[in-house]
Amino acid sequence: MNYKGLGLKVGLEIHFQLDVDRKLFCNCSSIMKEKEPIAIVKRKLHPVASELGEVDIAAQFEYLRNRNFFYEVFKNESCLVELDEEPPHNPNEEALKVALQIAKLFNCKIPEYIFVMRKTVIDGSNTSGFQRTMIVGFDGYFEFKGKKISITQICLEEDAAAIDKEENGNVYYKLNRLGIPLVEIDTGVIEGLEPKEIEEVAYQIFLISSSTGKIRRQIGAIRQDVNVSISGGERVEIKGVQKLSLISKVIEKEVERQSELIKKGEKVQKETRAAKEDGSTEFMRPLPGAERMYPETDVKPIKTENILKDLEVPEPLNKIIERYEKGYKLSKSLIESLLKTEYFFFFENVAKAFPKIEPSIIANILSATLKEIERKEKVEIKLSEERLLEFFDALNEGFVFKEAAYDILKKMNEGESVEEAVKELGLIPLTKEEILKIIEETKKEVSDKKKLIGIVLSKIRGRANISEVIKIIESLG
Repeated sequence: MNYKGLGLKVGLEIHFQLDVDRKLFCNCSSIMKEKEPIAIVKRKLHPVASELGEVDIAAQFEYLRNRNFFYEVFKNESCLVELDEEPPHNPNEEALKVALQIAKLFNCKIPEYIFVMRKTVIDGSNTSGFQRTMIVGFDGYFEFKGKKISITQICLEEDAAAIDKEENGNVYYKLNRLGIPLVEIDTGVIEGLEPKEIEEVAYQIFLISSSTGKIRRQIGAIRQDVNVSISGGERVEIKGVQKLSLISKVIEKEVERQSELIKKGEKVQKETRAAKEDGSTEFMRPLPGAERMYPETDVKPIKTENILKDLEVPEPLNKIIERYEKGYKLSKSLIESLLKTEYFFFFENVAKAFPKIEPSIIANILSATLKEIERKEKVEIKLSEERLLEFFDALNEGFVFKEAAYDILKKMNEGESVEEAVKELGLIPLTKEEILKIIEETKKEVSDKKKLIGIVLSKIRGRANISEVIKIIESLG
């Protein structure tokens, strides 16, 4: 399809949850580990006029749906602020600094004062009927294939409550997600690029933001909204694209939808649509306008001068990736696997601390072995960085071997020390004399060297360095 000829225009709104301990406007935990609510509160929401004296059309639409909202309250993860029964506290300072770092990474101008605003949202995802948001950077850009992609603004805002279920006009929301610090990055209009290239732009935004080491990566923590229009059509906002890999398909299908309407002589409506897993969309509500914004009266303006004095801008992620590839000789696929974990930055700490271990072995354990334990054992990995360093220290000193990584880390995840795991699994390292004895005994059974090596390695698995054992066999002739 000739997207350039169709006049394709796309704008991206990329949302990242920040990996900080507490919420944006209170001291509640942002970990979202609680499973059972301790209370449920029922509410109805209605729209109010903005400073312009007008009611937002999207808010009016949601109000007319006449739904009841039930909010599930979780111990330590929601409080009176989330229930809109207590004014917001001052913004989370760590979250604000991370948001400003991201703004700097995108070459944004920083406002002298940051003002918290209220954005009318009455679909039930906010108990108050509005979302608190603040612009931390504007008029930025980054380079993509020799082209400047403009960043119109970067906002720090509170994430919405997560929908649990909906039945017969009753909607249930979980309050433990409401208030988690969320950064929204908005691009300007992107023209002249194919849908796949726009998907790459979104990925670059993710990589640049990840330079802070404070972007959450689990499902639901990263969400994309895509604005699409073609010549003769209208801007349509597509919300809730959960996967980066789905962006191009969403754009392609929206272009097809608008093209079909234009061919039939029908008008393309300005509206908000919800993304489905196959890339198609469905109508949500009319497109909101400027009428939904008004100032937050419970939070003072924040002067940025003092914060910026001590703000360190992190090393851009593309430079780190280049170092991993050239300096540590990691393959691109291994780097991509690391990026999908929470251990991407931790990898370099381990590689520097334990130079005897091949970097690729460290990367594989962090990106594949731990994930394999989670998947096969159906458990959550609870190992802290300190515990993982204990394992890599033992690997570096030859007390454990890479072939036993799965079994030992599994036991460590259950609370055992390296020593306890090694003893329980019978993986105490073999001496050279013990290895020679196993080789000699196996030689009595097998004469073929290839078979000999295979059998010996199966006998000593996890108790000796494989390459050293092979060298010993080879030296014996």
